[in-house]
Amino acid sequence: MKYSQFNSIIPYGDKFALYNTFERKVIFLEPKLKDILVEEKQKGIGNLINVHPDFYKYLVENNFIVNDNINELEKIKKLVYEIDESRKKYDLTINPTINCNFRCWYCYETHIKQSKMDTNIVNRVNKLIQKIAQNKELKEFTLGFFGGEPLLYFEKNVIPIIDEFIPVMNKFNKKFDIGFTTNGYLINDKFIDYFNKKQVKPHFQITLDGYGENHDKVRFITQTKGSYFTIINNIKKLAENGMFVRVRINYTDENLEDTYKIGNDFSIMENFAKQNLLIDFHRVWQNTKIDDINIVVDRNVELIRKKGLIAKSSSYNPETVRGSCYADKRNSAVINYNGDVFKCTARDFKTEHREGFLDENGNIIWENNSLERRMNAKFGSVSNCMVNYFHKFRFCNKIFQYTFQ
Repeated sequence: MKYSQFNSIIPYGDKFALYNTFERKVIFLEPKLKDILVEEKQKGIGNLINVHPDFYKYLVENNFIVNDNINELEKIKKLVYEIDESRKKYDLTINPTINCNFRCWYCYETHIKQSKMDTNIVNRVNKLIQKIAQNKELKEFTLGFFGGEPLLYFEKNVIPIIDEFIPVMNKFNKKFDIGFTTNGYLINDKFIDYFNKKQVKPHFQITLDGYGENHDKVRFITQTKGSYFTIINNIKKLAENGMFVRVRINYTDENLEDTYKIGNDFSIMENFAKQNLLIDFHRVWQNTKIDDINIVVDRNVELIRKKGLIAKSSSYNPETVRGSCYADKRNSAVINYNGDVFKCTARDFKTEHREGFLDENGNIIWENNSLERRMNAKFGSVSNCMVNYFHKFRFCNKIFQYTFQ
């Protein structure tokens, strides 16, 4: 028998937590037992059965101690394959345009003013959706709209796709979801009425750049007209109509301090509407100043929660296998306004960087074997990196309320 390489021992109050990141299980150890475990691990973990039989049996039953012939690297590879090669779900993201009505200083994209999906590309997208939906293995289909600002040409570019998408999903009896990553400024009653008539509740990610004036310094219509309160009111309308909104607060060390006031702007809503909001703090990645800003984030999250709202601070997630990026999955693609195909939205959508294109018949043509190269890349140095994906100090969803003496 051997000690699992996914085990970590972490100080936790006056005890120690033994955490297995592959099994996502944790148990709490008294200090004396922790010392015994460390000592027997060094001698040879099999001897623990003579020192503490019940403890040894428990660790074996829950895979903290595993058989010598188990290849734990192969366990990871098998799990990765099951998740990333699954044909049960498809994530398709459309960029109707990469133009935008704002010019945020941290945006990584090159906005092209005249970029707009034409009828030919819309038809290709609809053919692609038809092909995907006919796959018998498919159970769920998520259709997302990104950009640029995807609502700039909503009636001309987005509605013709959704009007085809919903009937196709119903025809083939597929669960489906529709989402928008948007700055929220162009949402209006007509937009909401469209989805209410369809009896569809899309979800949204809408960003704010701090509270009030700080936001308006980044996102403004003119030098004297900001966008903060327009976006706040639009978010309220969505939530009150039963549509879920992740309100992403893009913060820096300069705009964070008073972001708790954002909670005040949503506090008067009915409780059912509040439950349709998640206020989610994310630091702007270019803001790399070394500081203890997380203390202010935690304080603001708690102040917002006191208003009856759901709020959290996003931090590094070591679950990079079970919770792998959409771009790592075979059944995902990003279609740009001109038919170029990518796997990831966190990039500049230049044609020279594309991974493929959408042909006249609605087929994705992956160029230079790009899809297979991406799918296999994660196995290239499995011994060096994939175990590290699991070997992180984080408690997950299987907490055993048991302390060994």
